[in-house]
Amino acid sequence: MRPVYLKLRANIELDGDVTIAEREVNFFCENYFPVHQSDLEKVKKLIELSENNILSNTRKNGVIGFVGYTENELDAIIIKSSFIQEIWTDELLETENELVKKAYCEMIDDGNYCIIPLFPMGEFLTYYHKSEVQHSDIKLFTLHLSNKEKKAEIEKVVFKSSTSTPHSHGLHKYKAKFFPRLIRNILVTECNNKKDVLVLDPFVGSGTTLIESAFMGFKSIGVDIDKLSCLISESKVNLLKIDHLTLLKETEVYQHAKVSIPRLYRFPSWISKKFDRWGTVAERDVYEKDVSSLTANIESLNDARKLFQTIISDAVSRKFNIRMMGTGVGRFALEIQKSSLSKIVQNNIKFLIKASSVVKALISAYDINIDLPEVINGNATSLGLADETVDIILTSPPYLPASSGRENYLIGKSISITALDLMTENEIELAEEGSVGSMKNQTEIFENGLPNKVYELYTFLKNDSLRNIKAEPTYTYYQDIKKSLAESYRVLKRNGKAIYVIGKESVFYTFKTREILYKVECDSIFSEIAKDIGFKIKEVVNVELNKKNKNARPRALDKYYESVFILEKP
Repeated sequence: MRPVYLKLRANIELDGDVTIAEREVNFFCENYFPVHQSDLEKVKKLIELSENNILSNTRKNGVIGFVGYTENELDAIIIKSSFIQEIWTDELLETENELVKKAYCEMIDDGNYCIIPLFPMGEFLTYYHKSEVQHSDIKLFTLHLSNKEKKAEIEKVVFKSSTSTPHSHGLHKYKAKFFPRLIRNILVTECNNKKDVLVLDPFVGSGTTLIESAFMGFKSIGVDIDKLSCLISESKVNLLKIDHLTLLKETEVYQHAKVSIPRLYRFPSWISKKFDRWGTVAERDVYEKDVSSLTANIESLNDARKLFQTIISDAVSRKFNIRMMGTGVGRFALEIQKSSLSKIVQNNIKFLIKASSVVKALISAYDINIDLPEVINGNATSLGLADETVDIILTSPPYLPASSGRENYLIGKSISITALDLMTENEIELAEEGSVGSMKNQTEIFENGLPNKVYELYTFLKNDSLRNIKAEPTYTYYQDIKKSLAESYRVLKRNGKAIYVIGKESVFYTFKTREILYKVECDSIFSEIAKDIGFKIKEVVNVELNKKNKNARPRALDKYYESVFILEKP
C-alpha cells in the first residue's frame, strides 16, 4: 500500500470544511492521518517530499492536508475529489504510467509526482485572467503547484477565496445555490464506488447536482416547478455538449443580429406599479425597450439559444434586484443597478465564452465522458417517475423562511420569467400556489400527521399579531416537505439514499431589539418527518456556512449552519 500526500485547497477558510474534506479522504484511502505544518518530518519520512513541496500553496492554519494509504489507482481521487488541491506520490502503478503525459501531472526533480485533480483545476481556469483558456493553461497551473515554475498571477488565483461558481455554475445569479464542493463530496462518499448510478434532484434549482453528477459519469434527472430554474439547468447541460467554435459563431450572430422587435416587453404589473409610484414611467419605458431588444436577438440563434436566454435572464436579475421584505404580505423592494443592461449582457457573454473554454479544456485533458442530464418541469410532491428507479436523491428544498415571507423565488425572478416568455403573470401566480414554501400555498389544518413542533410553531405564529398571516403557509410548507419526502421514498430503490440539505434552524426576532423571540429546530422537525415516512437516518452532517454579507439577516454575526440529512430506504 503506497502513501500519498493529499494537500487541501489553499482557500478553505472554515475548519468545518476540513471535516467534510476528511470524509472523502476516508473514502479514498484505507487509512490516513491529518497533516499540520508541524508534521514536516513525519511526511518526509513517508514520501521524501521537500519542505517546500509540503508547505507551498497551503492553508495558513490548522490541517493543511492528509497522508493516506491506498492500493488503488489514483483516477478516482483525480476525477471525484472536491477539497484536494494536489496529490503527491513517489510512485505510480504500472496502470498509471499514462499520467506522466497528462497536463495535470508533473514529475519533479526528486522523482515525486504532483497531480492536480479535476475540480480545483476547474476553479483555477475559471478565475484565470485569460478570456479563453487552452489545454496549455492546465500545464501552467500544474508547473506552479509542483513548484517548477512560479507565477505571481497564478498564485493569486490559487489563493482566491471566493471560487464557489466555477465554469457553468456561474452562468446565472441564484439565491441559495448549492456549493459544488459539498455536492461532489456527498455524491462521492455515498455512491459506494458504483458506476451505473441514477441521481435525482427533485428541487433542481440552478442544476448544481446535475452538472457535478455529469462530470463524475453519473446519469441524473432534475425536476423543478419553476420554468426558469429548468432553463438555467438545461443551459448548463447545453454548455457541456455545445462545441466551442459553434458557440463563438452563434455569439457573432447574436451580437450582429438586426432582428425587428416583434412586441414590446412589459414588466409584470407588480413591478410596473413601482415605477408608477416613483413617477419614473419614462425610465420604465426605456428599460422595457432594452429588454425587448435583448430578447429579440435570441430568435437568430440555434444551438446556443438557451444559453443566451440564461445569460440575458442573469443580466435582468442583476439589473433589477427584487428583495422580499419578509412581512408575509408580498411586499418587496426593487433595487435598480446603475450599469446598463447591454453592458451586463456583454460581460455575461464574455463569461459564457470563458466558461465554455474551461469546460472543453477539462473534458479533453481529464478524458471525461459526460452523461447528459435530463431536466423536467414538474413538482417534487408528484414526480411522475416509476417506483424504485433512482439510486440517489440529492436535493435542497426551499428553507422554512420562504414560507415566512422572507423569500419568493418566483416573484424574485418574475422579470426574467416574463421577458423570456416562460410564464405569464397568471401562470406565475398559479405556480406560486403549488410551490413548496410559497406564502400562497395553503391547505387545511389537521390536528395530527406532523411533528408536535410544527403545531407549536403554528400556534406561535397564529397568536402573534404581526406574524399570524404566516401560520397557514408555514403549516402547509411542512405538509409539502412530508409529501416530497414520501415521493422520494417511493421512487428510491431499496437501500438507496436520499440526501436532503436543509437549514438547521430558523429564528424569529423581535423587530426593535433583534433579540431572539422564537427558534425553530428545523433539523429536529425534518428528522421526525423522515422517520415517519419510513426512512432510516444514516447520518446528519452539520455544515457551517461562511456568511460574508453582514446585512443578510438580523443577527448576521451568528454562526449559520445547514444540516445534511443522509437518509436510507430500508
